[in-house]
Amino acid sequence: MSQESGTSARQPTGLDIAMQWAELPAEHMKIALDALEPQLRREHEMRVLQQKAEQKLALEQVRAQEAAAKRAHVLYLTGLIAGFVIAVAMLSGAVVVGINNQPWLAAMLSGPSVLALATVFVLRRSEQGQAHAVAAAQRSALNAAQQPPVV
Repeated sequence: MSQESGTSARQPTGLDIAMQWAELPAEHMKIALDALEPQLRREHEMRVLQQKAEQKLALEQVRAQEAAAKRAHVLYLTGLIAGFVIAVAMLSGAVVVGINNQPWLAAMLSGPSVLALATVFVLRRSEQGQAHAVAAAQRSALNAAQQPPVV
């Protein structure tokens, strides 16, 4: 019952032990198998526990991914609704102040700022170039609203 030099670093498995005992007479084989049975049970229980732990970990990962996807969906819908409400409110306000002879305020409410706010809330991004373009468009809208009407 000697171990090979290449396998001395690892624990012998049940099959290794059974192969070593197979060289002995049949009477000794029954004794060896009876002695081997508890070790085989322990190895089997360990493999079952490892599989259960791996399945539990995989299930937790799937649940975490589902929760993250649900949060992202709720965040997207909230931004979409907020962008819609802000755009409708700004356009409604522009109509109201435009009817009350305040064209400069109507231009500010209905101008490119509506698009900029909708972009921020719906797409969740804001670019510096877009901010400069909105400011320039806002200035031109205010300048156009402040010019005296041509009679």
